[in-house]
Amino acid sequence: MKGSGMTNNTRQEAQHFILINGVITDGLSFVLENGALEIRSGKIVRIGTSADFSGEKTKKIDLGGRLVLPGLVNPHHHLYSALATGLAPTGPTGDFQQILENLWWHLDKSLDEESIYYSAMQGLMQSVRYGVTTVVDHHASMSAVGGSLNIIKKAYETVGIKGLLCYEISDRMGEAALQSQIDENIKFWTDTRDNDRIQGLLGLHANFTLGEKSMEKIAKQKPTDLPVHIHCGEDAADLRYCRDLGYEGPVHRLKAFGLLSKDSLLAHCIHLSEADHRLLKESRAWVISNPESNANNRVGVMDLNKIPKYLLGTDGMTGNILGTMRSHFLLRNGKVDHAPEILFAYPAEMLRRCFPESGTLREGGSADLAVCNYRPVTPVSPENLFYHLMFGVQGKEMFMTLAEGKILFSENTFHTLDEVRINREIRSAVKRLYGRYHA
Repeated sequence: MKGSGMTNNTRQEAQHFILINGVITDGLSFVLENGALEIRSGKIVRIGTSADFSGEKTKKIDLGGRLVLPGLVNPHHHLYSALATGLAPTGPTGDFQQILENLWWHLDKSLDEESIYYSAMQGLMQSVRYGVTTVVDHHASMSAVGGSLNIIKKAYETVGIKGLLCYEISDRMGEAALQSQIDENIKFWTDTRDNDRIQGLLGLHANFTLGEKSMEKIAKQKPTDLPVHIHCGEDAADLRYCRDLGYEGPVHRLKAFGLLSKDSLLAHCIHLSEADHRLLKESRAWVISNPESNANNRVGVMDLNKIPKYLLGTDGMTGNILGTMRSHFLLRNGKVDHAPEILFAYPAEMLRRCFPESGTLREGGSADLAVCNYRPVTPVSPENLFYHLMFGVQGKEMFMTLAEGKILFSENTFHTLDEVRINREIRSAVKRLYGRYHA
């Protein structure tokens, strides 16, 4: 980093340094002009003005007046899609079912251990470029189920960020495969439940790809305190499927099988019944809107009047949460209520059960930070911060991303991994993946 006095070899080893001359905010309650953060052993030990640290001999890094945010959170991603850029579907994509069958389901059946790992690496590296330090992944690789979550975990550890991982269970590959998918979720959750960086969830694809016997089996085997992560009411077909079985909707069906709780993660929630909306409110389950994916798949938009409290995810479209929020803002004709809470407060609250310090910026908290490549020239306050993010930051790559006090990325360079070598390996893996996809 220019002017930092730190070499590539020392950047990742530095345990005690001070970031100065930043516009520092927790996204909610304060903005500190010409602010400074002292970081030691992965924690934020002191927040103040740059003048407060003028006499310190500790190494200082000048941020040049850039905006500093808590590390961002992506609560719904599909890392396995990261190598699909430019990949042509194998058939028509006239409706949601065809999009699944002729692109995503064909892709996930083509994945092997190598492409699972490099998909995760590509997706996580992109996330870090955009200041995301915690990613909740929803994985599928129908020809390589067992051990797939540990492969993805290795990528998280290599990149250096936190995550919640799960395997999406469905009936697509038959009864024997269903059990292997259940086993993969439960084993990973059991093995990682005390891990302070990476833990598991119970992944379900969607109601409409799980029959009654499968739901009964899942409900019977699910540990009580293992939360569910599912696509819920993404397309009208999901609502119709549940109603044809006698339920009032997708959320009602989850409730009927004991798969709905305050820790559940329900992605999309577009096509729901009135009973479903009531159950969401009663259960306090987490709803995740994915506006760019919804627009791309032409499935509709979530009713914000009925679901005022929600998170914002990318659903495999991108690793860029601020860019996704900008799309959400524009698709909503320039109106998004509770935007600071959606970006900062709700993700931190959702993750508190597993990672109490993710999504926060406070003294004593983990030094997970996103330093925007944006120097505000107009005043910044908690009241107008959102507009600085939408029209100033504009979803651009970060100047610097830190996780647990380590500078993972700055000035377009990764400092804890060899991006050139990894990109070369990714390109090689893509050739073999696309060969299987087109076979």
